[in-house]
Amino acid sequence: MPATHLILNPSTCECPMQRSLNLRAMQALDLERVCEIENVSFKAPWSKGMIKELCGLENAVCLVLDVDDVIQGYASARVESDEIPILHIVNLAVAPEARRQGKGRMLLRAILERGLDAGCEWAYLEVRTTNLAAIRLYQKAGFKIFRKRSHYYEDGFDAYEMGAVIEESFKSLGRQECP
Repeated sequence: MPATHLILNPSTCECPMQRSLNLRAMQALDLERVCEIENVSFKAPWSKGMIKELCGLENAVCLVLDVDDVIQGYASARVESDEIPILHIVNLAVAPEARRQGKGRMLLRAILERGLDAGCEWAYLEVRTTNLAAIRLYQKAGFKIFRKRSHYYEDGFDAYEMGAVIEESFKSLGRQECP
């Protein structure tokens, strides 16, 4: 499985409270932990095969955030293009024990940055209407709800489609710092 085709350089930072925080391309060895996070985060989780297939796409970006060599979150997106490239964020999740520490924000910023590097000016995503924490994160990043999709998920739940201009999201997210 290729790590990713769009990532230019991984991000690392040393924080006083954390020995090693690393934002990097997802690798095949990461899939077990990513699936663990996926399974506890979503009612209709993606399978290991689906995640692996996504990461193998030429237009995909798949990132993990690890702290002291333990993956605490991941994000994945595709660059979609008819005429103008658009970033479609398909997954973003943080392990329950690592939530509310800025790690989701860090992953969101990183995936948006990769989209910008790929020529995207706009990003969009789908989020379960009941996932209030995620909706708040995306709204803080400048995403706006532009449509409700009834029965979007396999279990019948609805989704909001949200979108943002990537440059505006960077203004909303502020400077990247270690969580």
